Amino acid sequence: MKWINKSLFRRLLISYLFIIILGFGLIGAVITISSQNYITEAKRQEILQQATSINAAIMDFNTVTHEVEDLLAQLGQFSGSNIWLFNEEGSIVATASRQDVLGEPINEEIINEILQGRSRIEVMRIEEEERPMLSVIVPWGTNEKIHGGIVLHSPISGINSTVRSIREIVLWGIISGLIIVSFLVSYLSWTISRPLKNLDEAANEIALGNWKKRVHSDNTFPEEIDALIRSFNRMADKINKIEDEREVLEQRRTDFIANISHELRTPLTAMKGFLEALQDGLVKDPDSQQKYYEIMYRETEYLNHLVNDLMDLIKLERKEVSLDLYFVHLDEVLKKVSLNLEREMEENNNIFIYKEETKTPPIIGDSLRLEEIFKNIIHNANKFTEDGTITAELKQEGSFVVVTIADTGIGIPSYDLKRIWERFFKVDRVRSKKGRGTGLGLAIVKELVRLHEGEIEVDSELGTGTTFIIRFPIQMKK
Repeated sequence: MKWINKSLFRRLLISYLFIIILGFGLIGAVITISSQNYITEAKRQEILQQATSINAAIMDFNTVTHEVEDLLAQLGQFSGSNIWLFNEEGSIVATASRQDVLGEPINEEIINEILQGRSRIEVMRIEEEERPMLSVIVPWGTNEKIHGGIVLHSPISGINSTVRSIREIVLWGIISGLIIVSFLVSYLSWTISRPLKNLDEAANEIALGNWKKRVHSDNTFPEEIDALIRSFNRMADKINKIEDEREVLEQRRTDFIANISHELRTPLTAMKGFLEALQDGLVKDPDSQQKYYEIMYRETEYLNHLVNDLMDLIKLERKEVSLDLYFVHLDEVLKKVSLNLEREMEENNNIFIYKEETKTPPIIGDSLRLEEIFKNIIHNANKFTEDGTITAELKQEGSFVVVTIADTGIGIPSYDLKRIWERFFKVDRVRSKKGRGTGLGLAIVKELVRLHEGEIEVDSELGTGTTFIIRFPIQMKK
């Protein structure tokens, strides 16, 4: 039975067929038995009516005469039945056909019942008759005077042949029905087992790493199976999304390790080389030694700045940074940042221009974090601009205060614009170490703007300059 239990299709098919065959068998048996009982009862009533009619014809005769014998012969030939006539003593005194039974006695129990005016119907097996007979026995005479009894014998072979014919018709009907139902049951079992098999195959493929595998659903499936397929596909979509996110996170982790390794390797290699030179006594000139110390100090400051920026970015991405919110005038923040960076801008011969046509309302924000945003953007603008201008414009647009910071520097290639928000991404990696950054500034800027429920976008043209546009809501939602 293992080959049955292992296949849902076979189990459904055999279960359905077993139930249907059992049902058809019971229906066939009920039809056959009911038909046999109905035909037998109808035959009994027919013979009983015939016997009553014969008694009506001869009830005025109290003895057997030639007229009675002729009448019995005619009635027997007409009805196709054997007719016996017996007297009060129980002896057969006349028959419609067989004369060899004349004088034969009738069962005493039957005689007593007939003489009491009751009829009797039973199946008899008569000697010299190969077939069992359905016999009806009625009183001969009137209610006041009973002369004896009338016996009608009709073979039950006709009844049996009729029942056999009905049984054959029912059997062929059942066989035809089973053939049709077998196809229907096979199709029904297939519509249930096929999508489940497809689900199994899809689950195995997903387990092997094919996250794009889905199960197709159509209107031929049962509603429950169709709902199961939709649920499976939703689960597969979620698994695929989680796997994509995992791959992205894994790639980001790999890139992070590679980037941080690169950023750490350069200053550490320089510091190691200078320390080895100093330790081995290769640099004896005090001025050269001081120069080496200054370089190692700058590299140490760079590493410290890198670690601080990295920790800030991680906290921002994990939403572990909370803002100290107050009403802040952005014009004051911009002027303060430009003043702090004034010396750097003078070193690159850059001019800072501030524009504000009308007084803008204050926004709700963290003044220190806003300073960090503008300082990063203006610092980058100054780093990539020489003998140019850096313009900061402040204006109100509806429920937002818009800050535009534009420079006339070298610009950003169009293919790098989408990547400038990535950690450790640097547009110009071949630039000298003067003003070298960590590559985390703009990533921190984007997170801080998001924390203020603002938006930031950038537009740049290579050789012309770069423009950052930041929109801060006057009233924060949260």
